Amino acid sequence: MPDGREVDQSELLGVAKDEERARSLLRALRTLSTGPDPKLREMARGVLRGDLTAEQAFTDPEYTAALFSGADKIRRAGEQRTDAEAREASERFGAWQEARRTEDEHEGQGPGEGQGQGVSRSDAGTRSAPHQPSGPWRHSGPGGLGGPGGLGSSGRR
Repeated sequence: MPDGREVDQSELLGVAKDEERARSLLRALRTLSTGPDPKLREMARGVLRGDLTAEQAFTDPEYTAALFSGADKIRRAGEQRTDAEAREASERFGAWQEARRTEDEHEGQGPGEGQGQGVSRSDAGTRSAPHQPSGPWRHSGPGGLGGPGGLGSSGRR
């Protein structure tokens, strides 16, 4: 950010409702802020700088149209995957998820921050991938938005 200020996850709690979701939203905004879609970059950078609240961003018609357009592209790509591609993606998702657990365990342990800020081993162990009968993103429910190719991900094909 130009002036060096970036919102922190506590400022996203109003829309995220809990620490884990706020942390995930912050990661997604960081990813979108450098992504290929100019409208989503603008939105994410505005939220990260604090020029725009998450609530404003997620209710703005132009930004929501850009988000839904990206989600539709992800859904279509998931529907066109072969079973072999879905299995490969499932393996990558498992590795990605493990990396997130490790990162979550180490977040919030900096100076001045006590225990309970990161995700504990017991919490991390209970968080698992949603059941995907034929691989990630394939028939993952309404909108087909499962897996790491979802909004805010950097895993593009």
